[in-house]
Amino acid sequence: MLKRWSFGRNPFYSKKKVNFKRAVKISTYTDAQLFARKADAFFGPLYLSYHIFHLALLAAYNTWKAQGGTQKGSTALVEILLAELSPGKIGEWDLSIQGIFKKKTPGYIAILPNGHKPFQTGDKMMRINAIEQLKINLTGIVALATVLTDVTTFYDAIVLANTTQQGNKGTKFSYSSAVLLVIATAMEELYAILGDCMRHYKANPIEVENIFDMETIRNQQQSIFTGIVPISGHTMIVERALLPTDSFDAIVDGATSLGFYRAINKSDSSNGYTIINVNSLENKTITGSDFKLDIANKYLCVVNTSTLAASHYELNFS
Repeated sequence: MLKRWSFGRNPFYSKKKVNFKRAVKISTYTDAQLFARKADAFFGPLYLSYHIFHLALLAAYNTWKAQGGTQKGSTALVEILLAELSPGKIGEWDLSIQGIFKKKTPGYIAILPNGHKPFQTGDKMMRINAIEQLKINLTGIVALATVLTDVTTFYDAIVLANTTQQGNKGTKFSYSSAVLLVIATAMEELYAILGDCMRHYKANPIEVENIFDMETIRNQQQSIFTGIVPISGHTMIVERALLPTDSFDAIVDGATSLGFYRAINKSDSSNGYTIINVNSLENKTITGSDFKLDIANKYLCVVNTSTLAASHYELNFS
């Protein structure tokens, strides 16, 4: 089989695996090189035409990243409210209920049939549903009207926070499709600039390399990793050294949160290691320094602590 002609490939872009961070890095480098030469009769028009595509790429990428921050904030609010629920809120409500119905009496059991357990265990939605059930059980009991008001207020707040979180998740991943389109367009324009530079420097083609981020373009090290982590499982992703300033985007697009850690041995569980948690449908930038003393360990691994569902991840190294 004949090997495909290298010039028939766009070296800036692969439809199979698109790395957002890598695309921004390559684009930023060339945009800066063209800007530095914008007074030149050849490079000036190239800069003016390409800079528009570069700005569009930055805007799409930053919107995508910023949405991750918004989602992170809404996720944090849900977690804060859940932390307030138990033992704080349910403890207060329980004491007020016991002021009217002693524990283990039919009246008490009708309101809290399973005690505190539904508010302390289970997934997020089960705990939110427990608050709604308590609200229903308190309805109509005049002596506990104040408790019902507090339960209703708390329930409305956590439902709003959770709805906002879910909405931000959907928005986050819809933005990713927009980034893909902008990246494709920008990388096609870089390919066109490469052609212009090859013609301009046909007598001295080595000069073309000065316009492009050849280190990143030539780097054949795998930059995108994807995988599924089974229920209550852990797996090694890659053997790769990390400097404190190195970073990668960790995207969890599965049903449960995942934890990333650096291990000494490829088969090690997460026990004893620094774990960086990424929530379901969250995009988080993780730096080498986040792993603290574990940064020197050889293997990047991931763990799924859920006993209910497997989850999927994607890592993007620049």
